[in-house]
Amino acid sequence: MASTFEKLQTINSVIRTLLGLVVVGGIGTASWYGYQTYTAADQELADAQQKLVAKDQKLAESRQQLETSRHEIQEQKGQLKQKDAEIVEKQATITIQETEIVDLNEDIKKKKIEIDRLDTALRLHKVKRRLARITVRDVGKDPDTGKTFSQIEFVELNELGDPINKPKAFELEGDLVYVDCMVVKFEDKYIEVADLERGTSICTFNRIFGEFQKPHEGFYLDEPGQRPGAYARGSVMSDFEKQIWDDFWNIANDPPKADELGIRALQGEAVSIKVKKGKTYRITIRASGGPEIEVVENGGGPGTPAIYSWDEHSPKRKEWPSWSPTGRTLSPLRRPNAPEHALAEAK
Repeated sequence: MASTFEKLQTINSVIRTLLGLVVVGGIGTASWYGYQTYTAADQELADAQQKLVAKDQKLAESRQQLETSRHEIQEQKGQLKQKDAEIVEKQATITIQETEIVDLNEDIKKKKIEIDRLDTALRLHKVKRRLARITVRDVGKDPDTGKTFSQIEFVELNELGDPINKPKAFELEGDLVYVDCMVVKFEDKYIEVADLERGTSICTFNRIFGEFQKPHEGFYLDEPGQRPGAYARGSVMSDFEKQIWDDFWNIANDPPKADELGIRALQGEAVSIKVKKGKTYRITIRASGGPEIEVVENGGGPGTPAIYSWDEHSPKRKEWPSWSPTGRTLSPLRRPNAPEHALAEAK
């Protein structure tokens, strides 16, 4: 009995313990549930407040980002405005430069035209026209007088260097030969535009003489009033040229008249050179200058045929060779001491 009773007490104790545990657990559970129920609203409020704070923070960050973006946009707009202003300024500069380029190109064209004009004018100023050729047949001494003499041929040339008339033969006293000319030089403006009548200096030959002869003892080369052969423009001398040659010295002494005719200088000029036997010399004239004399290389040596030779019947210079291509005397050399009968026969 006792054993059974102890067992029942033990079971009862266990049951009471279990019931106590259940009651305590229930109370704890109820307390926890009550606490949870009581604090749930606060927790939810705290959670909501926490979420609100987070959202406010995010909103503040978004606002800050927005403000930063707006500031950046404003800066970019300012930069764009600055860029636009720079573009406008550069476009204005480009427009100005394009205008300057157009003006410069136009100026270059004008300068090129002017350069071409000046180049042409310079070339025209330097243009040399052939006037005449002197061929020296002999230089020696007269055995009777001991004086030096020069036998020459003088012939006027055209632009191609071809004779325009028959050569004239002379014997001059001395070996320094002078060719006296009458020269008309026109204003540069006429030369630069190649004016038909005043585009080059013109020259007519007056006399030729040696160093031991006085100029008035020289021999006429062109007759007074005759058109200069090297400037022939047709079969008839122009009225303009004839007016100049016919009234040469009066115009030279009348500056207003010379200005009216476009004449810069009108005067007599003489070129001279010490001649050598067998040499050929050429007289030229520049468009803007006067006559010049120069040696012609490899031209007109003693072997060159001549048209004129000394009269074989003359008592002087019988030893001189005949230069006529046919060996026949055509006319006498013109010498200061040429025999009268020879001159008469030449006429």
